[in-house]
Amino acid sequence: MNFAVIGSPIEHTLSPAIHYANFNSLNLDDTYRALHITPEDLNHIKDVIKHYDLNGFNVTIPHKEAIMDSLDFIDQRAVEVNAVNTVLIKDDELYGFNTDVTGYKQAYMDRFGSMRRNILILGAGGASKAVYRAHSELGDNITIYARREASFETFKDQNFDKLSSLHDLKSFDVIINTTPVGLKNEDLYDVMNLPKEIITEDTIGIDLIYNPEKTPFLHGFEENNAMNGLSMLVNQAIHAFEIWYDNEYEGDYDAVYAALNKKFGGGVK
Repeated sequence: MNFAVIGSPIEHTLSPAIHYANFNSLNLDDTYRALHITPEDLNHIKDVIKHYDLNGFNVTIPHKEAIMDSLDFIDQRAVEVNAVNTVLIKDDELYGFNTDVTGYKQAYMDRFGSMRRNILILGAGGASKAVYRAHSELGDNITIYARREASFETFKDQNFDKLSSLHDLKSFDVIINTTPVGLKNEDLYDVMNLPKEIITEDTIGIDLIYNPEKTPFLHGFEENNAMNGLSMLVNQAIHAFEIWYDNEYEGDYDAVYAALNKKFGGGVK
């Protein structure tokens, strides 16, 4: 079968490496390619599907919302998040799913369990919505920070506290960075005026960034309580694969992490 990831830019995606490691482990003769698709190209997505004879594809920035207009069916979780990152093609119809939610949720629970906690989410973009949905499903108390009040209006479910300033914060059990701050080693504490005093030795810190492996933000937390976004990335890819194969196969996480270790020179999970 043939699969792809569509986005713009797309050059630095790890998705082909992840999926080929999984395909090879399961002895599947499938293909997976990274396709540079502009917003204008997205209007012709069915031509792209036909050209590459695709059975499914992943969706990344900036198309996760716009792709929904081209789909025949959308899973309820994706509807709630208002974003699709996985598309299944079946009988010439397009089915949309969001495995960012399930991928993050699995990564979080595998590492920190499912007890109810007080959560602070930094940022209110697309990634924030997936993280919010996961913690909402876990029954957590959630606060979201965004500098612009209008950002909150993009959430369909608004069962959370809203912050437009990080001054005079109460303590939180978990703090999650869903913004790009840190991709270039920027210090989020300085950029967002996040007071380090609210972080204790028990506070969990999560950054959806995985390269660099440890951002300045994560350096503020104890080693055992710090997690980057790589496991979420792997999980969402495996969950997408299992959707495409209707759970006929289980993805090989060990093979994927072994391949990423080889690519990054060790240090991966």
